[in-house]
Amino acid sequence: MSACQEFWIVAGGCSRGQRADSSEMEKGGLLAELKHSSALSAHGGPWMFNVPDGERSLLFGSFDNLIRLTDDLAKADSQVDSIVHRLERQFLELDAKADLKVKSQRLERSLADYLRTWQWDEAKYPKTRSISENLTLLMSVVNKLDEEARNKTAQYNEFKTQKGNLAKKDGANLTNRDLVDVLTPDVVKKSGESDDDFIMTDYLTTVPIILPRGTEQEFLTSYESFAENVVPMSARKFKGLDDKEGNSLWRVVLFRSSAEAFKKQCRERRYLARDFEYSEEGYKKLKTQREQLEEMVRRQHDLVIGLYSAAWSDAMVAWVHIKAMRVFVESVLRFGMPPCFGAFIVAPKSGATAAARKALADTLGKAGQAGP
Repeated sequence: MSACQEFWIVAGGCSRGQRADSSEMEKGGLLAELKHSSALSAHGGPWMFNVPDGERSLLFGSFDNLIRLTDDLAKADSQVDSIVHRLERQFLELDAKADLKVKSQRLERSLADYLRTWQWDEAKYPKTRSISENLTLLMSVVNKLDEEARNKTAQYNEFKTQKGNLAKKDGANLTNRDLVDVLTPDVVKKSGESDDDFIMTDYLTTVPIILPRGTEQEFLTSYESFAENVVPMSARKFKGLDDKEGNSLWRVVLFRSSAEAFKKQCRERRYLARDFEYSEEGYKKLKTQREQLEEMVRRQHDLVIGLYSAAWSDAMVAWVHIKAMRVFVESVLRFGMPPCFGAFIVAPKSGATAAARKALADTLGKAGQAGP
């Protein structure tokens, strides 16, 4: 069923006309015979699968309804199967070490323990309602769980995308990095004096330029002629910022009116002039945004993890109840009325499929008793 575990649900008809306790004894006898087969004993099985029958059986109305239910339940089974496994896969993608637990009737158990002690959940699916009504309610709940999981995952991914867009690109070279992460307050000299790294006035501006390895001398001898009104000897290197490819970061001060012409000449000479205005407040604001997004992503991650844990559990509980409904419907169609059958969960050992089927045939195939 899930989490790399395989379980089979089987059923066999029981003799009618007996007292209720005799029927239970017959089921117990079948279970004891199944337990004798080592091929059926993985995960501590087999176990009784207590599908309501006899006087406490499920309601279905007419036999025509049973025929319709075989199709409806098969479709529901397949749909919930897909939802359970999708929730499981996405849960494990979020947390590879996630421990899948089934939470039902105030207990939290592993899937195997849940199946071992499974009982019909009368509170969720009262037997006073028909199988068809319970199935409609069940599918409505599971589809809402699936939709909520999809919506929350989309919201979480949106926050992750925003975080990625604002994240530092520490491993990239200067040409690909956001200069706000390079020219930080601890790097840039800004004291309000004329020798500040960035001069920004009504008439003057500062242009950062990234120079490829080996081009510094050529740049220094020619940059003043790239445009009119370039401040002489204003080229200054930001020390300690060279990347692993040898690119270096410089700045030049010039009149604002000459900035575009200067950048054009840089491009023609394959120097990378960047559009950037240094702002200590802007850096602090970005840092705060990143911290807020980091916290938001963490909270969303925890929220989605909790959601998937609960959704997977609820979907699994619903899926097992669909299995119980299928066993009931198909057993009534095969063994007749009143409902009297024994259902069991077996866990075949890996590589022992043939031996497991033979053991089931030997035990439940007596007098045509083999069931779904």
